[in-house]
Amino acid sequence: MPKFQGGSCNSVDDKGRIVIPQRFRLLLGERFIMTRGFEGCVFVFTTDQWQRLGDKFGMDVMFDKGKVRLQRFLYGAASEVAPDNQGRVAIPQELREWAGIEPNSEVVIAGCTNWVEIWDKKRYDAMMMAELEQGEALMDIAKEMGI
Repeated sequence: MPKFQGGSCNSVDDKGRIVIPQRFRLLLGERFIMTRGFEGCVFVFTTDQWQRLGDKFGMDVMFDKGKVRLQRFLYGAASEVAPDNQGRVAIPQELREWAGIEPNSEVVIAGCTNWVEIWDKKRYDAMMMAELEQGEALMDIAKEMGI
């Protein structure tokens, strides 16, 4: 299973395209899935990871209220995309709007172990500053995880 780590800042062109860093493209493959992410980012999954996620939704009770809400959130805006031969990929308009990503702006493309996140840079920086103020809470989470 791919392990995505690190981050990059990149520009969005006037057509809403970004260059996905090569180290991520190598792990993502020729085609991958973009969808809404939590807290206003864009999630990027490999097709295999997306299939595994779909398999989890197929397990147990089909019409659990929380499960349906999460499926709607993730699958309602999902789009399969492929980079061009320059490594650029167009972020679908609905996802750009969701994440506050404007043409000719800056984004952060960040690895999150099993997926990649794309953030409007200003939104990402604000989130990280908030995390800085919550450092003790993050240490508690790490402790709960046994890290």
